[in-house]
Amino acid sequence: MPLSQFWKTAREAVLKMTIEQVVSSAGDGILLDQSPCSDEFRQYLNVAPIERLFDYSRHCLESSFNKSGLVLQDIVNEFGRRLDFEVENGLYQGKRNAVGFDGIWRAKGEPDLIIEVKTTD
Repeated sequence: MPLSQFWKTAREAVLKMTIEQVVSSAGDGILLDQSPCSDEFRQYLNVAPIERLFDYSRHCLESSFNKSGLVLQDIVNEFGRRLDFEVENGLYQGKRNAVGFDGIWRAKGEPDLIIEVKTTD
């Protein structure tokens, strides 16, 4: 069942899931650039309560898990959307002949913000 359908039919169950469980429920559970998992996960973040986004981001920073940096990247970009920026998602991993960034936030009449997210210090 797609994550968006699961959200519509069992919202409370989804809200009780860890961020790792949410990601594994999206698409094939593997976050890759332009993948069904990435698309479904980002759609979920768009409707998730802001409190959960804060919880998820804190978890990414305090706990090490597979792909935590990629998850945090999407959460931070969702914060940008909630702050009314037009957000362009960046690549999860750099590629040859592609400009690497985690996100670009745009506001009309203002300079663009280039976003880089790190889970390590």
